[in-house]
Amino acid sequence: METMSIEKKYEHFQDILSEADLHALFEKFNVKDERERKLPVVKFFWLMVFSALESSARGSLLMLIGFYLGAIASLFTSGRRITSLSKNALSKRLCQTPWYLFRGIYLHLLETYRDIMNAKDLMFLNRFKDAFAIDGSVIALCKRVESIFKSVHKGKASLKLNAKLSLKLNVLTKLQVSNGKRHDSQFKFVTADSDILYLCDLGYWSFTLLQRIIDAGSFFVLRLKSCCDPRITATTDPHCSHLIGKHLSEVTAFLNGQSTLDVTVQLSSAKKPRFRENIRLVGLVHEGQWHFYITNIFEAAFTPDLVYQLYALRWQVELYFDVIKNFLNLKHIISQTKNGIMIEIYSALILHVLTQIIIALAAQQQGVSIHDFSFQRSFKVIKGFLLANFSRILQSGVKAFAQFFQTLVNVVARMGLSPKKLHISQMKTNFSP
Repeated sequence: METMSIEKKYEHFQDILSEADLHALFEKFNVKDERERKLPVVKFFWLMVFSALESSARGSLLMLIGFYLGAIASLFTSGRRITSLSKNALSKRLCQTPWYLFRGIYLHLLETYRDIMNAKDLMFLNRFKDAFAIDGSVIALCKRVESIFKSVHKGKASLKLNAKLSLKLNVLTKLQVSNGKRHDSQFKFVTADSDILYLCDLGYWSFTLLQRIIDAGSFFVLRLKSCCDPRITATTDPHCSHLIGKHLSEVTAFLNGQSTLDVTVQLSSAKKPRFRENIRLVGLVHEGQWHFYITNIFEAAFTPDLVYQLYALRWQVELYFDVIKNFLNLKHIISQTKNGIMIEIYSALILHVLTQIIIALAAQQQGVSIHDFSFQRSFKVIKGFLLANFSRILQSGVKAFAQFFQTLVNVVARMGLSPKKLHISQMKTNFSP
């Protein structure tokens, strides 16, 4: 009954994003059209979102204009059809339309998506309130914006995206955009919420981060840093009791012939360490090499193999970056102002979360998990459908979406399923409390 009520609740696109929602956000961020404006802000919004569909669309400002004009069948101002669009008009929109508007629309859609996902338990990792994969990715930019987005390479410009990806929702919940020289450790992603799992790579390693997660009552899994030589303080295996008091570097002889290690350690080697927490260290042999991970999850159900599988889920954020850079074309950023660059980024994120909303509704229709769907397959279906209806959407906006939205959900339900179930969905029962 609950599933049916949610499907009915979001049966129409207006329930997800209505004209009233858009205009309320326009008013909130004080965005309005000037008199005789050739490119109305509502149409500019849809055009920027749609430009993330085609890799060639944002190759240059002229190509973007060509994409607009080639797709626009009905763009009117004061009853007059627009047949031209100048670089100056588009540049002004990219410079003067506050990027906060696009972020506001993304956050609105994100909350709707959360509501859809909470309607039915399609989630995995049920031991945790949520699970996040944290990582960063660099995008090269036009050299002219070097003063805004400095690169680690002299004479070049680049920005860094630090992302906090929800593994339960498969969407971005926090984004930090900075210059390419900014270190990952400056990304603040830990919240006061408890029972949250954080999966980070070595770029975020710091005792301060670990302490912040522990103090919040949350959990982490990280690879052991190569320069860290922890001291073993306890073990639940009586055959390993002789290891207590030794550093990891001192037990290599014992590890020969072993396949796993599961001990409690003190990470800091300082005489008066500021980080005094006892941390769990697990090790596994993979392809003849030992791999070590640290965590504050001490529950027996989380065996060393499961801890390893938890950390392996961090790869999902790498797949996310691949999607937004290659499928949603963020590697083709052409703006030369910070405001325009942020609009291009959030345009792609809006298209991503819209795709996830459609997948979520299709998954509920099929009675399966969102992780049984392929984003790439679903996106290709949605891309073809939206491009075929581009002019209708430019002319009517939300009203046009409303006419074919349910049909789009039905098509994705039939054609978006992954040929092979994702490994994540197979782990669902393993992580149930």
